[in-house]
Amino acid sequence: MDDKKMDDKKIFKILQHWFPALEQRDIPKKKHRKRFVEFLNWIEAEKFGGRFRGYLMKIDRMQFHENEIERCAIFHEYAVDSLGIQTQIRERVKPLFDHYEVHKDVIGRYYNVQDQVYDVVFEEILKQARQHDHELLLIYAEDYYWLIVPNHEYKIEKFCKCFNKQFHDEDVSIEHYALFDCSRST
Repeated sequence: MDDKKMDDKKIFKILQHWFPALEQRDIPKKKHRKRFVEFLNWIEAEKFGGRFRGYLMKIDRMQFHENEIERCAIFHEYAVDSLGIQTQIRERVKPLFDHYEVHKDVIGRYYNVQDQVYDVVFEEILKQARQHDHELLLIYAEDYYWLIVPNHEYKIEKFCKCFNKQFHDEDVSIEHYALFDCSRST
């Protein structure tokens, strides 16, 4: 298929394949498919059993604990303890903030503690996702979003490639999040 003639329904169809509940939703009309806001409206969380659950979660760039883990439909499906994940995140980031507070005069302008904090958040989400044979995708737009998808490497790669092409003009991108196991000196 020619890059210029990309099937702009593809990302919606892949998501419907991954999440059959989305099959009930009409794919946006052709003239709206390249608008990220239309994508957000299409995949929006729905109320289920008195709680909101969704496939795409937003994370606040300044408040790491505002990450919508409790809304994740995949975590609901597998009865994952979202409060337990949040507790684990808080326990892991506390030493980062403590260290930063002690040394911020020296490292303050050279060190972005938020980057490390978000790595902790995403590591904990991914750790839970992998226990259920899923992976983590991150979307970078005006806001940051995350979603858990089945671990089908080829489909993930195809989805990310199509997504990046589809929303390139709006400066929106997606990546398959990976853990980097770096040796730490002691």
